[in-house]
Amino acid sequence: MSNKFLDKIIILYDGHCPLCHYWVRYAIKMDVKKQLYFAPLQGEFGKAFVFENKLMNFDTVILYFPGNKPFIYSQAVYELLKYLEIRNLLYYLLMITPTVISNIVYRFVARIRYLFYKRYDNCELPSNEILSKIIQ
Repeated sequence: MSNKFLDKIIILYDGHCPLCHYWVRYAIKMDVKKQLYFAPLQGEFGKAFVFENKLMNFDTVILYFPGNKPFIYSQAVYELLKYLEIRNLLYYLLMITPTVISNIVYRFVARIRYLFYKRYDNCELPSNEILSKIIQ
């Protein structure tokens, strides 16, 4: 895996998931510091990152801050909202809910998401702004 990106804040996401793509676009819009980078889990970087961090069989969001262990499941969402300084209902729910419970809810939503959102066979072509933030 290329270490040239490990000094960046990276969100790894399921590249086939429309729900994930929505949240990536939202994070890009809300990232006023312009420090977030994104990598699909199915890409070369994503596969290597998952393997090297022993995060096998993941199709969830992973948030990586340089020098820290990766955040997964609901903790990744909470830490991302905290980083983006978004204080909404989801943030406060994640703040007060025990991680065990919020992870169960997260995994349930992850399991049923394709019942509501059709899986992408190919990634949609992002705008140039988004493309500059994607790590393949």
